[in-house]
Amino acid sequence: MTTSTSSAVEQRTPRADCIADSAGGITFDLAVPASPDAVLVLKPRSGKDAADEVRLPLTPLGDGSSRAVLPSTVELAEGHWDVLLSKQGVDGGDAVEPGIRDLRALLDRAPHADRITARVPCPAAGGRLALRCWARAPHAEAGDIGFAPQQGALTVEGLLYGAEPAEGAVAEARLHSGELVHEVPVTGEGRAFAFTLPCRPMAGRPLGKGQVWDLWLRPAADAPAIRISRILDDIWDRKDIFVYPRLTTDTCHAAAFYTNDNDLCLRLTEAG
Repeated sequence: MTTSTSSAVEQRTPRADCIADSAGGITFDLAVPASPDAVLVLKPRSGKDAADEVRLPLTPLGDGSSRAVLPSTVELAEGHWDVLLSKQGVDGGDAVEPGIRDLRALLDRAPHADRITARVPCPAAGGRLALRCWARAPHAEAGDIGFAPQQGALTVEGLLYGAEPAEGAVAEARLHSGELVHEVPVTGEGRAFAFTLPCRPMAGRPLGKGQVWDLWLRPAADAPAIRISRILDDIWDRKDIFVYPRLTTDTCHAAAFYTNDNDLCLRLTEAG
């Protein structure tokens, strides 16, 4: 009896079901038996050595499968982490396939902590399991995004964690090349913030093939700026999912968008 190539791949590639909780913990249930020398390894793609890895022991579930738990108290640097099945004391490991990913606890999160931790199990290139992690303190969570056509402006609402809008609060649109910064005042009460960003003043120079402006929030005159992002849900890459209508003014076309890292930006292109 012969075994198909796809069946062979399924047999030698471990698969993990994931359950994420709202605090940042993740449970991995693997369709492989536990063994004393086996561990689940979380490896940062930007890491340079094994010291950057997080190794989680496997415990048997009694049905031939095993479980590894990432507690919310374990710190993970912001970025992409690959999930591998390895042996104790051995570098590297085998890729793990994503199974069922239960991310319901990540929907409509409203954390009470000042430090925000967000971790989303997700499929990566080649069908591998990965984690997309954010760690922000403070954090500016984008909410409703829209346009005020009569003003030719972008409107942004959101919530601040670890800070509150104070006197001198401004939103900053920073040209991605770093050459220019455009500021507008921010209004808010408690954690809520809002601002209106006119597009015409930023389109006062030739746009060429287009300009990208990164959006930041400075909660007080003397406070560091905070990148405006949206990370408090189950979407690990919003770039091709959240598509906003384009605003047309007499000088430019304007469109809000998120990057692959879920950071909020504004793109300006020539009108006409």
